[in-house]
Amino acid sequence: MSIMIDLPPAMAQEAQGYARLDGTSLEKLFLDSLAAELTRRRETAKAISEFDALVTETSARRDVPYVFNRADAYAEDGR
Repeated sequence: MSIMIDLPPAMAQEAQGYARLDGTSLEKLFLDSLAAELTRRRETAKAISEFDALVTETSARRDVPYVFNRADAYAEDGR
């Protein structure tokens, strides 16, 4: 598949210089960056999903919002 990206000339020149200094091509630099971003987004979505599942699983009061009560902070035996 072929994709064309229209960059401002100064940005294109800077990106090509950066790729050259890095010893790679502009295409490889772009593909590596895109792959890293897609991986980051997948991992973030997975972490959020796991967190939401944990909250749902461990939430004792799903029907009523939590209201702080100082007595809840102390054990029944007065500790």
